[in-house]
Amino acid sequence: MEYKKSELNHKSNLGFSNEVPPLLAHVKIIFDQQELEEKEAFLFFTHFQKNGWQTKTGVPIKNWKYILDQWIWDLKKDRRKWKKF
Repeated sequence: MEYKKSELNHKSNLGFSNEVPPLLAHVKIIFDQQELEEKEAFLFFTHFQKNGWQTKTGVPIKNWKYILDQWIWDLKKDRRKWKKF
């Protein structure tokens, strides 16, 4: 995956915290570390961006990394399920 330096050089959001919303570049890095495709990172980011970084019940997300971990867990679980067929 390729990351633009300008995307990563925002002093207000360096990716070390759980600041919401995250930068797409930070989401891409985590997906890359998990050996997942960039399109999956984009799907995660746009899904929550569209929903205003809120849960299904309308509660504001305070820790996007926790939500991301759940998303990746479900994604990998689904992939394992489909590999059985």
